[in-house]
Amino acid sequence: MAEGIEERFQASYADILRLARARLSRERSPISTGTLAHELYLNLRERSDLKFATPGAFMAYASRAMRSLLVDMARERLAQKRSAELMPLTLGAEVPDLAGTPEQLVALDEALTRLGNLDARLMRVVELRVIMGLDVLETAEALGISEPTVKRDWQRAKAYLYEALGVTP
Repeated sequence: MAEGIEERFQASYADILRLARARLSRERSPISTGTLAHELYLNLRERSDLKFATPGAFMAYASRAMRSLLVDMARERLAQKRSAELMPLTLGAEVPDLAGTPEQLVALDEALTRLGNLDARLMRVVELRVIMGLDVLETAEALGISEPTVKRDWQRAKAYLYEALGVTP
C-alpha cells in the first residue's frame, strides 16, 4: 500500500533538506533551505490525489515540484521587475551557470519543457541531478535505471540544453 504525502514527506524530510541545502548553496536565492522544503510540502499537500509507491517515485515527483517552485519564484520576481535580485541556476560543478537571472531561469525552464516533450526520461534526469542535487547512483535508483544509462542521459541532456540556450561548453 502506498504511503500518503504527509508520511512520505516526514520520512524523506532529512533527505529533502539535505538536497535543498546542496541546491541552494550554489544559488544567491532570497529563500532558505527550510523555506524551499516547506514550500514544497505545502505544494504537495494541496494534491490529495497523489500516491507514491516508492521513495524514489516520491523524490522524482518532488524534484519536478521543486523545479516548478523555483521557476514560479523567478517569474514572480520578473513580474515585480526587481533586476537587482538574481537567482542563479547551475547544472552542477561541471557545467557553467546557464541561468543567472530570472529571465535565464525561465528560458532554462522552457528548454527543459521542450526536452521533456522530446524525451521525458532525459528531463527527469536533469531535474533529479540539478534541482534535487542527486548524484548518478541516487538518480539511477530514483528512476529505476542503470548508472551507465544515467550518465549517457546526462551527457545527452547537457548537450541539448547547451544548444537550446545558445551556450558553448
